[in-house]
Amino acid sequence: MSLLSRLQGLLRIKKLERELDEELRSHVAMRAQDNEAAGMTPEEARHKAQQQFGNTTLMKEDAREMDIVKWMETAGQNLRYALRMLRRSPGFTAVAILTLALGIGANVATFTVVHAVLLNPLPFAHPEQLVRAYDDLRGSNTQDVGMSAPELWDLRDKSGVFQEISAAWPVDANLTGGEHPDRLEFLGTSTNYFTLLGVRAQLGRVYTVEDSQPGFTEGITISDGFWHRMFGADPNVLGKKIRLDGDLYTILGVLPPGFRHPGSSLGSEVEVFAAAGFSAAPFPVPPQRTLRMVPATIARLKPGLSVAQAQARLDAFTAQLSREFPVDYPAAANWGVRLVRVQDDLVGKVRTELLVLFGAVGCVLLIACVNLANLLLARSASRQREIAIRQALGAGHRRLIGQLLTESMLLATVSGVVALITVVLLKDWLLRLAPADMPRLNEVMLSPGVLLFAFAVSIVTGVIFGLAPALQTVRPNQVTNLRESSRGSGSSKHQMKISRTLVALEIALSLVLLIGAGLLLRSFWHLIDVRPGFDPHHVVTAKIWLSVPNDPAEDNYRTTEKRAAFHREVLRRVGGLAGVEQAAVGSQNSLPMGSTHFQLRFTIESLAADSERAPVAEVVGISPDYFPLLKTPLLRGRALGEADDTKGQRVALVNETLARKYWPEGDAVGQHIQLTGVRPQSPNTQWITIVGVVGDIKSDGLDAATAPRIYLPVNQSPSYAMVVYLRTNTDPGTLGDAVRREVQSIDPSIPVFGVSTMDEVVAKYLEQRRFALELLGVFAGVALLLASIGIYGVMAYTFSQRTNEIGIRMAMGAQRGDILRIAVGEGALVVAFGLAAGLAGSLVLTRFLQTMLFDVKPTDPITFAGISALLAAVALVACFVPARRATRVDPLVALRHE
Repeated sequence: MSLLSRLQGLLRIKKLERELDEELRSHVAMRAQDNEAAGMTPEEARHKAQQQFGNTTLMKEDAREMDIVKWMETAGQNLRYALRMLRRSPGFTAVAILTLALGIGANVATFTVVHAVLLNPLPFAHPEQLVRAYDDLRGSNTQDVGMSAPELWDLRDKSGVFQEISAAWPVDANLTGGEHPDRLEFLGTSTNYFTLLGVRAQLGRVYTVEDSQPGFTEGITISDGFWHRMFGADPNVLGKKIRLDGDLYTILGVLPPGFRHPGSSLGSEVEVFAAAGFSAAPFPVPPQRTLRMVPATIARLKPGLSVAQAQARLDAFTAQLSREFPVDYPAAANWGVRLVRVQDDLVGKVRTELLVLFGAVGCVLLIACVNLANLLLARSASRQREIAIRQALGAGHRRLIGQLLTESMLLATVSGVVALITVVLLKDWLLRLAPADMPRLNEVMLSPGVLLFAFAVSIVTGVIFGLAPALQTVRPNQVTNLRESSRGSGSSKHQMKISRTLVALEIALSLVLLIGAGLLLRSFWHLIDVRPGFDPHHVVTAKIWLSVPNDPAEDNYRTTEKRAAFHREVLRRVGGLAGVEQAAVGSQNSLPMGSTHFQLRFTIESLAADSERAPVAEVVGISPDYFPLLKTPLLRGRALGEADDTKGQRVALVNETLARKYWPEGDAVGQHIQLTGVRPQSPNTQWITIVGVVGDIKSDGLDAATAPRIYLPVNQSPSYAMVVYLRTNTDPGTLGDAVRREVQSIDPSIPVFGVSTMDEVVAKYLEQRRFALELLGVFAGVALLLASIGIYGVMAYTFSQRTNEIGIRMAMGAQRGDILRIAVGEGALVVAFGLAAGLAGSLVLTRFLQTMLFDVKPTDPITFAGISALLAAVALVACFVPARRATRVDPLVALRHE
């Protein structure tokens, strides 16, 4: 039958019904005539013909089974019947919709983030070609040491791997010319940056290679956010000039609203993009291979070249460069360039957390489905007689299963709509729960992919929780169904077995979630128990950036003496503020658990002939009171003092990790080191004497190994980027404005920004782990609650169906304790099976938590045993309560129960 004829049939359903009835009657009449001809009476002939022909209702359904008219008619009937049945039980319907909406909503919300962060390709042309290139010194196991300008040019022109490669250097910049100075994030790039990404301006144009200059170009591109914040979205912004770090820049264009730099930043969105050639002031002239001042790069691979193939070519190319420049690349350093896909680099740290959370909400939804399946099984007991009669009248199994599944699918669909509406309304609030530094959060939206997922999970959910009750209800033995329903037993042994199996599955899923949450909790407990090497309480930090003009002649802080004098004056003024007990300053990378690094190779005078000639350490500038303020102990030697300035001997402190690594049996104090990779005119090229060893500070995180660190006196190595530290005995929140006033009284063009307490710095570092722990803990708690309700409900329903049996046992002499032991024993057996399955599943699934754990094994026996005992106790209490209630039934009342 053609589709057109089927659609036409929709308009003449009644006529088709009459024609089918007439055809079936004619077949029965012809059989009856044959029977009469064989000698039967007319009544016997008609009865025999009806028996021979079979069930006409089934034949009608078979004849129209493949017809779209019948399908749509049946679907409409099933839907109307499902609506009537659900309206008859408003309490059940409300509980089912609320439970499912919670599970589906959690899944949709989590998938929305997973889809945006992990699954969506980056919003650039051919995102699979975008990579980052990192310089590594594998000899000292040091990664991401920065790249020099000559290396950048070699990779661009000689490697044969990239279509384009650009620097990506996020720095602070001081915006002046307004009522007060302001700090913004400034990204220095190569002129091909936007061409590489395929990005166009929404207003004006972006800079290109035609704008190339040896130093910084005058034309800049600004972000949409900066355009709105500073210019009120003025369409006449093109050509306007702004002053950054004392230099005038001309605005060429405004970037689209959705554009974000696909890389790391200093803690905020990049607002101004500027291009540079890195071969003229303010950069070193001439450029040096060992001066790795470019912290990051972004590149586009040539078409058809995979990351693995490109990496193999780069390995050969860097080996060639190492042979060509043996002084710059010592063999022991084992220098190389490592490629990482941009998308992996952006989301690598959160991938496991998001996938684990997505799996957890999936478990919660499965537990909700199991609970509802048990509710439907109990509810189906009251419908056994109805189903049996419909079967006896000729209703087919597929028709009945379709009817019951329609009810489940209707519940799931309504729940999905409720969940989707809830997610839409609460989207902004839910996003605020995520860590602020989670990548690509700005791309989270209800896309077609998310809507398709919501639809699919609703349909699958309806099938999952509706199929088992439907199959159990539509059993083939009509006599058994009628007998059980007429007896009023309401349930069968087979149904009880299914219910208990579902409860065991519920316990197993809950145990997996609870063990996962327990492992994260123990890991977090171990993490916060780690001594960070400093006391963060009552410490306030504030950041300062001294302007760096493109023309060194205009730099007010060009000389070491001027920068050191500024630092001393800041210390003098803020140290005199009310409530300040101690004050110190340090370079930008002195801030513990910050994101800024400055790694340099160094040479050890006494170990110059050793096999490792290029050790690497983090180099930090600090004032004398830095360690006393942070309460970090001096282990050996002396502390730094005010006399350690440019006129005195070059000195340094080292941390315990560096001392132990290079002088495991000797003393680092008195040893001499020389830094490499600094500007030739820098005083740091001189030999430096180690005068003391200090305790380790967990600057890279509580769960990270402490890197070797060299601490230089800020009076000898003052930085343009500095952090002010204040230990206070008053409310830390009141010091920000006071510090700002004091700094700007010294130089009105210098902004103070990033004011926070050290407690907030530590909390921010722990934010991502706390986020994963809290969400998984909530999901595990919900799972435990649902499992407890499920166990209680099944056991209570079981004992209500066995009231007569309990009465007989008690009438024959059984004591209440005997009944209680039998009841609790049956429940304990279900719990034991669930725990065994859950432990087996946990042993497999907790391995995926490996990267999220600290100082805890994925198979930690204490966690497994403790959580299993907790769940067993809760489950047994859920069994005990209905069992105890059942033992209080009067035997006479129980005997009359049926």
